[in-house]
Amino acid sequence: MQFEKITIIGLGLIGGSLARALKESGQIGTVSGVDTDRDTIDYALRNKIIDEGFTESGEAIQGAEIIVIATHVGAIKETTEEIIPDAAEGSVITDVGSVKGKIVSEIESILPPRLSFVGGHPIAGTENSGVGASDPALFRGKRFIITPTENTDPAARDKVESLWKLTGSQIFELDAESHDRIFGLVSHLPHVVAYSLIDAIISEDDSDTLLSFAGSGLRDYTRVAASSPAMWTDIFKANKDEVLRAIGKYKASLDKIEYLLEREEWEPLLDLLSKSTEAKRNKG
Repeated sequence: MQFEKITIIGLGLIGGSLARALKESGQIGTVSGVDTDRDTIDYALRNKIIDEGFTESGEAIQGAEIIVIATHVGAIKETTEEIIPDAAEGSVITDVGSVKGKIVSEIESILPPRLSFVGGHPIAGTENSGVGASDPALFRGKRFIITPTENTDPAARDKVESLWKLTGSQIFELDAESHDRIFGLVSHLPHVVAYSLIDAIISEDDSDTLLSFAGSGLRDYTRVAASSPAMWTDIFKANKDEVLRAIGKYKASLDKIEYLLEREEWEPLLDLLSKSTEAKRNKG
């Protein structure tokens, strides 16, 4: 038994999948779940996703070695503030947010010395949400990013790493600023583009007809536009500077293609498309 008790706050897709993976590992004494939605707690208990469930964090975090905050990015700081008074001395708090710089700095500024925080981000997910979509294999073979700082307790870092290894994750380490730049481009920008592409289509008067003709290309490309708008608004807000930087890079690429099309410069256009194709094939 690696841990006697782990508490997960927020039993959506990520929190629910983490709870199921930890339960399947057989290495956790008690998996405690917290969610403000009573139906979510009842579902998780009924399906043995968690061992005990609560709609408030007070009792749930008592004695927990690690407390995982799996809420939307915009609620992570507030949730941390709420649990600090009840968290046992030596408890490690961690999160699963896809933005790290703002979250890590804010939480380190309010955390008392008796507690530790380790920023984390599992690189896994689907466009589905809720505990009903949870999957114990969601993290298997996927990367989990840890973003320690000079203030991070090494023992706390090791505990979080050990926890996520139980899910089958591969552990990688990045500083928070590098993390946010990378994911601003490879994760947040694709969501911006997917939402904006759908917005462009539905702005047409015959948008229903247009969408009825959509093939697998559009469906695959815009799949992520079915993700939670509230969650992605939080992410764009928290990583605003890097998202704007990524949008600027994308606009420049669009301008380049537009320029070549307008001037019917087909060979340079072919070269640009070929380079993109090669990069995609080589890097997946």
